[in-house]
Parts: sequence; C-alpha cells; structure tokens
Amino acid sequence: MKTRLTWLLILMLALSAFWGCSDDDDDPITPPAATAFETMAAAGAAYINDSAQCPGVLAAATLHDNLDLYTVIDIRQEQHYLEGHIPGAYRSSLSTLIADLANIPNDKPYVVACYTGQSAGHAKVAMEMLGYGDVYSLLFGMSAWNTSLDNWTANCQDNLAVAETDNNNGDLTDQTMPTLTEDVGTVVAERTAAMLAAGFKGKNYNDIVDDLDLYFVINYFGEADYEGTGEAGVPGHIPAAFQYTPYASMGIDEMLPNIPSDMPVIVYCWTGQHSSQVTAYLNMLGYEAYSLKFGSNNLFYDDLEAHKWSVDAQNDFDLEMGYPATETFTTIATALLDYVNDSEDCPGVMSAVSLNDNLTSYTVIDIRQLEAYDAGHIDGAYHSSIATLKADVEGGTIPDNKPFVVACYTGQSAGHAKIALEMMGYDDTKSLLFGMSAWNTSLDNWTANCQNNLTTVETDNNNEDLVWNPYPTLEGETLDGRVATMLTDGFKAKTFADIEDYLDSYFIINYFGEADYLGEGDAGVPGHITGAYQFTPYASLDIDEMLGNIPHDVPVVVYCWTGQHSSQITAYLNMLGYEAYSLKFGSNGLFYDDLDAHKWSVSAQNDFPLIPTPVLVAGF
Repeated sequence: MKTRLTWLLILMLALSAFWGCSDDDDDPITPPAATAFETMAAAGAAYINDSAQCPGVLAAATLHDNLDLYTVIDIRQEQHYLEGHIPGAYRSSLSTLIADLANIPNDKPYVVACYTGQSAGHAKVAMEMLGYGDVYSLLFGMSAWNTSLDNWTANCQDNLAVAETDNNNGDLTDQTMPTLTEDVGTVVAERTAAMLAAGFKGKNYNDIVDDLDLYFVINYFGEADYEGTGEAGVPGHIPAAFQYTPYASMGIDEMLPNIPSDMPVIVYCWTGQHSSQVTAYLNMLGYEAYSLKFGSNNLFYDDLEAHKWSVDAQNDFDLEMGYPATETFTTIATALLDYVNDSEDCPGVMSAVSLNDNLTSYTVIDIRQLEAYDAGHIDGAYHSSIATLKADVEGGTIPDNKPFVVACYTGQSAGHAKIALEMMGYDDTKSLLFGMSAWNTSLDNWTANCQNNLTTVETDNNNEDLVWNPYPTLEGETLDGRVATMLTDGFKAKTFADIEDYLDSYFIINYFGEADYLGEGDAGVPGHITGAYQFTPYASLDIDEMLGNIPHDVPVVVYCWTGQHSSQITAYLNMLGYEAYSLKFGSNGLFYDDLDAHKWSVSAQNDFPLIPTPVLVAGF
C-alpha cells in the first residue's frame, strides 16, 4: 500500500524545524540548500530510526492465520520459489522488484519473504523509501514457514572464539561522508534502485575473522549487551566493534558522521533481520556496507537467552508449487483435464470389429487425405481433416445426430480430432483403434513401422530430477479458441529417428505405469528412452500434480504404447500453450519384439469393405 509521505517533504519539514525563523522579519534566515547526501540521509533515518516500522517483521504463524490480509512477495531464486512457496505469493527479486511492483496488487499490506529473513530487509527498506507503507518482512524467512526449507539451524554456531567487552566508542572520530551526485529531487529513488541492483550485501563471520582490522564493525544493539552485561546472554562483541544504539545513532546529527567512507563497513544485530535494513540504508548513502549473516546467532549461539533461532519458530505450513497459473490457464486446463483424466473416455478407442458390427449407430469421420479417402473408405464415412474438422461439424456439413468415430491411417492423428470433438461438446466420440490399417489389410501402415529402434534403454527413474517450471501464459483466451488453434496447427508428431540424435533437446514424457517405465512390468518393456520422465496416466497432468514440471520453453515429446493415447495428451498440452509432439507408433516403434501387450499384430487386421468415391463423368 503506497501511503508514506515523500521523503523530500520530510526533509524539508526537518530542515525548517532545525533552522527555525528569525525574530527580525526584515532579515529572515534562509536554510541552506540540502545536498543529495543530506536528502538521502534524512529520508533513510526517518525510517531506520522509527521503531514502529523498522525492522517490521511478521511471524510465520501470524501471516498464516491472516494470509488473505496480505500480499506476499517471494524474492528467493526462481527455482526455489517454484519448488515451494507461500500460497498466492508473487515471485520477484531484489534486481526486478521495482519493475515487478507495477504488476503486483497494491491493495493490501506487503510481506516480503526470502530464505532466512535477511535479504528481505533490503527489499523492505527499498519499498519504504519508494513510498510503499505497511511493508513487513517474514521473520526468519521461509525457514520458519516450512521445516523442509530450514536454512537457519545449520548456521546457528559459536564462531566468535573470544568476545571483547571493552567499549570502543571513545575511539570514534568524525569522518568524511560520501558525496552523492544525484539530483536532490531524484536521489532517493535513484539510490534505492542502485542498492537493489547491487543485490544483497552480506558476509559470514568466517569471511572477515582474519581481516577484522580492514573493517569498520558496527554492533547494532544496546550498550549493556554490547559490553556483555545485558540480559540476552551475550558475552560481549566482536573485537574492535563500535556500539550503535538502534533508533538513535544513524542520523546526520547522531553517529552517522563517525562511519568512514573509505573502508568497508560490517553491521551486525541479533539475527541479521535488522542489520540488513541498516546495511541497505548505508549503501544508499554511498558507503560500502555489509550485513553480518545470521547476526549474533552465528557468533555465540549457545550463550543467547533471547533473539535466538529455535525450532519453536518453525512450522509446516502448506507450500504451493510452481508459478500460480493464470485464471485463463487454470480454467482451460481444468476443462481439458476433466476429459484427459477420465479413463472411460480417454483415449476412447473402438476396434474395427466393433465398428463394423454397429456401423449404422455411428457417424464416421475420415480425416485422411482426400486422395486416400476417395480410393476407399468406410461405407457412409464423411471426409474431413484436422484443419477443417471444426467448421465441417459446426457448419452442418457432417451431421451430429449420432456419436462420432474418427478414422485416420493408424489411429494416431485421430486422437487430436477426438479430444477436439470432446471439447466441442460431442461426448461419446471414439477414434478407430489402429485406424484404417485395422479396417482393411490393403491399408496397413502399421506393420512396417513396428521396429526395434531403441537400441539402448534406460531403467533409472529420472523423476527425482524434475523441477518446477512456470506455466504458459494464456490471457484472454477461451477453450473454444484453444481448440481451434490446436486443429489449425495440425497433427503434432515425431518419429524416434527425428529425435534420436537430439534427446537432450526434448522433455520426454513416458506415459505409462512406473513398473513398465522401469522395465519391471508385465508388458515386456525393457525400460524407457534415455532421459525420459514417467507420468502416470490419469494421475499426473493436473496443475497440482506434475503439469508444473513440464517446461514450456523446451519441446515436449509424449509417448505411450501405440500413439493413440499420447496423441490426445499431446493435443491437450498444445491447447495449454506447450510445444508438444506425440511419438509415432509409441513403444511399438521402439522395442516391438520385446512387447507382450499393447502390441500391433495381424490379428487386429480385417478385410472389411472399402467404398471408393464415385467418379463423376462429364455429361452424366
């Protein structure tokens, strides 16, 4: 929610109050013009020194119980976001935050989530500087949301072997402060953007322990704890560190002038949540500053009595996988999935014998090329094509008073037509099993393609390597429109020979059960194509299943036993915006001799009648 006053206005009010007015109206005192540094310092200090706003952390349990009241922004790396995030969270990063905010709703307070709550501090202070009020960072980050994401426990250590208790502040001197060259009117926005572009600035204690004299170290908690006499159990501080009291030390008229601009600065607090924001502020001012990762929890964890990470902060709240799908994508995927995951309807094939015995009960649509249809087709069959199917059926060229049976050469391209007809509302559509190859032996396109092309099979289960990917973006489209696009694009298929030398360039889906995929099933399958992933039929293609594991920036190949089923899955994926292809002839074109089931054989062939299209003779 963008509610905070502009920092330039705050600065003007502050300077006005500082300089006051002359009692002599004839000789008014004109306040000096603020420099860019003074403007940035006043803007940042107004936030950093506000205990009600900074660090502004929110516990995971509080967020979970009020999730609908907040907009969550997750700034972790994309793959970690995809592997599990807070339901409904928007994905961003420090470098893209400003641009992303334009596309993230601003009607609720924000919560920024990172791994441990530390880098989120950079994002929070940036949003505050840009005028977004009511911003929180998730306390302890995603480590507190779900135990599977714990990045804290391993980093709670006792790395500070010798703590110092002397107060070094007596050695502080005034230093030359940085010079900022930005325009006064834009310095806050420009320096905020520069800080975000530079990314999270943090260091581990072990990174600096051997070179402490090269750093200006700021201990950012109270004096008693700094000296080891407080109630938090702290034994002291990092040797040579200076004590800066929170909310009372970071202004120009406080201790900011004591920080050197010609050496790196380390800021540490209890957990790194607060020091991250102070560090971001210092970098906006032109210092080279770093937050000490995990703060005191990484220095003297066992001694701490407060401000301490513990398993009590952990939860096992739900995680949402992948990117949230767009409303359009979700609607279309759900409509398609009602069919794809229905084993009664999909693939919905009919044998040639069953069709021949009940021919008068069906309307047959033959989608082979016109020349093949004219040479001989099933009695009463109507000719169409994948490209013209929608127009032919909806335009009345093909009557719809009976259930449809779609016939092609081998039963494979008919799958594209069948799922399209189902989505158009023509329930009880069938595709002819093995196509016209099974109707009449003279049309056999199967036997020559039953081969053993897969010379090397893999039996490893590759599913452990699956990662989450963004879903394709379908905005403003309809199911009817996606059906039309898929049909216009035509049958999408490849032979194994097409992909054999380029397997690494494809995401390959093995669409049958795990046992057969591993070469341990009853169908005689020795394994799978190298690199293929196993997707269980009827249980793997929903948004909350494995659909999010399929990349939309890599071509997808789907294979099943005969290509009848994979054709429909391929069409489904293409309607959702993927670039998908069905592997022609499926396993029958990979390891035919090994198959004990789902296998083309001459027993599937028949010699049912073929009706040629009459040739019209001129004059008759």
